[in-house]
Amino acid sequence: MTHTAAPAHLSDALKHFDDVTRRMAGRPPALFLDYDGTLVPLARRPDLAIAPPELLDALAKLSQRMPVAIVTGRGLADVMGMVSVNGIAYAGSHGFDIVDAQGRDLSGDIGAPYRPALAQAAKTLAPFLKQIDGALLEDKVYSLAIHYREVAPDRHADILKAVNAEADRHSGLKRTGGKMIHELRPDTNWNKGTAVLRVMEALGLTGQAAVPFYLGDDETDEDAFLAIKDTGIGIRVGDPSGPTHAHFSLNTPDDVSIFLDRLTGTIAP
Repeated sequence: MTHTAAPAHLSDALKHFDDVTRRMAGRPPALFLDYDGTLVPLARRPDLAIAPPELLDALAKLSQRMPVAIVTGRGLADVMGMVSVNGIAYAGSHGFDIVDAQGRDLSGDIGAPYRPALAQAAKTLAPFLKQIDGALLEDKVYSLAIHYREVAPDRHADILKAVNAEADRHSGLKRTGGKMIHELRPDTNWNKGTAVLRVMEALGLTGQAAVPFYLGDDETDEDAFLAIKDTGIGIRVGDPSGPTHAHFSLNTPDDVSIFLDRLTGTIAP
C-alpha cells in the first residue's frame, strides 16, 4: 500500500505521551533507533558523535525490557564500536548489514553484488574530494558517504555534480541525500524500512506481537517511518524540512533520552 507523506505538523511525543500509549493499545514495544541526530547530536565529523556513558547505560537497561535495534547509515563495525552495548541488534549501511542481539547475521550477502561499483566510485571520488577543504569520503562497505558540512558553500555544487556523475556511471548505484551529506547506495529496494521489518520477522514480532517504534531525524529514516506507518509509531527528531510519514516529533536527542526513560516506565520490570 502506498502512502503520501503528511505535512510536518506533528504532536510532540513528550507533551502527548498519553496519545503514544493509546496507540500502543497494550502491546509491548520494540524499539528501533537511528544514531546520528537521534541518539547523539550531529557532529562536524562522524568520529566526533560519541555516545555518553549514561546513554549507553540507558540502552542496556532498555534491552532488558524490550527488543532494541540501532538502524543507521553508518557501517556496521563503526556503529557497533560507537555503541558497544550487548543484547541489542544492529543494522548498518541502511540495513544492508544486520546482526541480531546474539550477533547472528540477518542480511546475508544482499549488498555483496554492489561492492565492485562502490569501490570503483570511491576510487574515482577520493582524489577529487581530497582537493576540497573539509570534504570527507567515508566507505561504509555497502554505501559511500560524502560529507560536506565543513566545505565552503561555493564548492557544494561541484561535489553534487561529481557524486551524480558516479551515480550515472554505475547502473547499480543511486544517490541519496541527508543533512550535509550525499550517499551512494545500491539501487535496490532495500532500506532502513526493510531492515526494521527483517528484524521484526527474525524476532517473531510481526502482526500484533509488538508495536514497533522508530525514532530518526533524517531523509533516510522516512523509509522506516513508512514501513511501520500502519502498525507502529514513528517519531521524527528535530524539525522536519518537509512532509513526513512519522506520527510524532521530538526536538532534540536530549528529548529522545527523556522519552525513552518514560517509555521504559510503561513496561513492568
